[in-house]
Amino acid sequence: MEKQDIREAMIQMELARKRLLMPVFQELGLTVGQPRILNKLYEQDHISQRELADKCFVDVATISRNLDRLEKAGYLTREKRPDSRRSFLVVLTKEGRECASKVHESFRCADEQMWRGLDDKEAEAFLACARKLILNLQSGSHSAS
Repeated sequence: MEKQDIREAMIQMELARKRLLMPVFQELGLTVGQPRILNKLYEQDHISQRELADKCFVDVATISRNLDRLEKAGYLTREKRPDSRRSFLVVLTKEGRECASKVHESFRCADEQMWRGLDDKEAEAFLACARKLILNLQSGSHSAS
């Protein structure tokens, strides 16, 4: 087994997942990044833009542009925080909650399809390996070996 085979398998896995989900998201009129935002807000809204960015693994500037588009589409609002004049809470509208529900269900179905045929032990082993790989990549050093 070559390590590059694992890298290529991870890329293929992500591409296959995107191919499965993109038709649903396109039908909902969503662009890249927006489904993840709606899914996180479905799980918990009334959170700050910073908290949402952290949950979506993106920077605040990136999330801000997507929030502008989602707000323009009527899916969310930004409410003033009672404890801060400079910060806002991101809140789903009724239409946004309906769309987010469809996104959430799409992610759930994709997860079910992806993990079909794997038992809990295999899924736990995969997650443990993935977390180690993430930590290795986040360590910051790069060396040719």
